[in-house]
Amino acid sequence: MTTEVKIRLRSNADDTELRCLDVKIGRKTITTPTKAISTNNFYKDTSFPEELSDLQELFMRFNEDSLKKLNEDTKESVKKNNKLARDKKKANNSPHFCLLEFKNKGEDWRYPIESEIEILTNTAYSHSEITPIPSIPKVARKLDANNFESFVEYIDACYESIEVRNKKSIMGYIPATAPLFSRILINYYLDRGINTFYVDYDGTMITSRLDSLNAMKRELTKRGYEENNFMHFVNVSYGKSINDQKVLSARDILGFGYGLDSLGGMHAGPKGDPAFFEKLKAMKNVQANVKRLLNIEDYGYYRFDLVKDKLEDLYPKDALIKKEDLDIGVNSRVEKYLKIVNLQQQCLEADKLVQITDENPGKSLDYFKSKKNVVETDLKRLSKSTT
Repeated sequence: MTTEVKIRLRSNADDTELRCLDVKIGRKTITTPTKAISTNNFYKDTSFPEELSDLQELFMRFNEDSLKKLNEDTKESVKKNNKLARDKKKANNSPHFCLLEFKNKGEDWRYPIESEIEILTNTAYSHSEITPIPSIPKVARKLDANNFESFVEYIDACYESIEVRNKKSIMGYIPATAPLFSRILINYYLDRGINTFYVDYDGTMITSRLDSLNAMKRELTKRGYEENNFMHFVNVSYGKSINDQKVLSARDILGFGYGLDSLGGMHAGPKGDPAFFEKLKAMKNVQANVKRLLNIEDYGYYRFDLVKDKLEDLYPKDALIKKEDLDIGVNSRVEKYLKIVNLQQQCLEADKLVQITDENPGKSLDYFKSKKNVVETDLKRLSKSTT
C-alpha cells in the first residue's frame, strides 16, 4: 500500500515562492530546488559529476504497438531493461523515477485499455523508486467538464493497478489543465496518501498556467499540506524557441521561484496539424532556433549559431564539454553537447538557489533581478507582494 513521502521544509524565501525541502526518495534524501538528470543525450564516455546527481528522471514513450512488443517480446523487454540500467549508472545511481507516456497511433485520442494500463504501471513501478502515474497527453489536451470524469477513472485504474502489489510511494500525474480539474486531482491524490506530483506543462510556459498552479497550492494549504508536498515539473517551455531571437529568457529555471521543486526534461513533441509544422520549417530555421546555450549568469538561452564565434563571455568556464569540441561540425553531436552543458548549468543553478533560500531568504527576488535576461513582467509575477 502506498505511503506519503517524507518531506521536511528547510527554508522558505520571504519575497518569492522559492523554497527548500528535504525529500526522501527510496533510501536517499534529496534537497530541492533540484534539476532532475536525463541521460538521453549522454555519450558512452560522458561522465556527469556525482555531486550534481541528486535525482534522475527516466522517460519512455509508448503507443499500442510498442507497448505490446515490450510485453510479449523477450528481446525487447531485455533491451529496455538493460538500457534503463545503463542510464541509472550514468546518473551515478541517484534516486530515480520512470515517467511513461502513452500516445495511441492516429489523430484520434483514446485511453489505454485495462491490459495496457497493467503494462504501463508495471513498467513504471519496476524502474522507479517512487512510481509515477503514466501520462496520456493526447487525452489530457481534450479535457473539459463533459469528459473529466473519464480522466479520473483512468487515474483510478492506474492507482488500483499499482496497489495490487505495492511497496513504494506513488507520484500523481497532473496535466496542463483548468484550475477546477487541478484542484480535483490534488484532493484525489491526498485522499489516497499521495503527496508528490509531477505537473506536465505540455510545452507551455509556467506563466500561462499560473491560475492552475495557484489553485493547487491553495488546495494543498486547505488540507494542511502547504509544505508537505513535492512538485516536479516537466515539458515546461522557456519561450517560443522557434522564434528568430538571439536570446530567450530562462523561464524554465524561474519555475523554482513559483514554488516548484524539481525541473524535469522536455519530452513534448509537436502538437496540432503536421502540415502547419512543415510550413513553419519552410519559414524559419527551426533547427538553429532550438539549438541554444544557457548562460546562468544572465539567465539567457542563446541561439548558438549567432554566438558561436563570440563565446568568451558566454561559455561556462566549468563546462563538461570543452569549448573547442563544439567546432566539430556535426550538427547532431553539437546539439547533444549543448544539452549536456545546459544540464550541468541547470544543476549548478538549482544548487545556487538552495544556497540563496537557506542563507538569504529575503533576497531571492533581488537575485532574480540581477539576471539581465529576466523580464520585468516575470519579476512582478514572482514577487509575493504582487501575487
